[in-house]
Amino acid sequence: MQDRKSLRSPCLWQSHHTTDETAGHRATRNADQLYAEYKEPLYAAPPLLQRMVDAGRLGRKTGSGFYPYA
Repeated sequence: MQDRKSLRSPCLWQSHHTTDETAGHRATRNADQLYAEYKEPLYAAPPLLQRMVDAGRLGRKTGSGFYPYA
C-alpha cells in the first residue's frame, strides 16, 4: 500500500481532455473530499479548475471547459 504522502493530487491524475469528458466539478468534489479528510494542501482542487467550475465551464456537457465544444 502506498504512503498517502507519495500520492499526487487527484486533479493531476487526469488530463485536460479527460477532465472535460468527465466534468470538472467531479474532479473538484473529489479533491475537496480528500482535502477535508487529510488536510493536505496537495489534495486541494487547483485554483484554475475551481474558477472554471465556479464559472460553469464544466466540460463537454456545458459546451466549454479546457476546450470549446460547439
